[in-house]
Amino acid sequence: MLLTGNYRCITPQEPQSIRDAVHADLKRSPSIYEHVDAVARRLGADPKDQVPFEKYAKAAESLLKPSSAARAVASGAPFIERVDLLVKLISHQLGAPNAEIDRTVQIVDQKLNEKIVEGGSSAL
Repeated sequence: MLLTGNYRCITPQEPQSIRDAVHADLKRSPSIYEHVDAVARRLGADPKDQVPFEKYAKAAESLLKPSSAARAVASGAPFIERVDLLVKLISHQLGAPNAEIDRTVQIVDQKLNEKIVEGGSSAL
């Protein structure tokens, strides 16, 4: 859920709503969701406990604001919780990288680095 919606609210421009992050591309969103679901299963998650994409997408229809992570970045936070990066690293360690997740991480990295540079702090 976090990678399909929340972190994809962070864009190279302005943040977008969770609804738009999920529903703007209904081919890409399920593939990201299913990839993260598969990673979770490989780590021991019980498939019975996982929410189907369709149910998540339906819930996302009413989420008209950007995620808290996107709002924090837009407000100038140079650091946020990085579940996107964690999933990327685990996916790569499992030999199952995902280009869409890598792209999301790249965008979040870029936006956070902009905030660090704007704030005068040294790079990570």
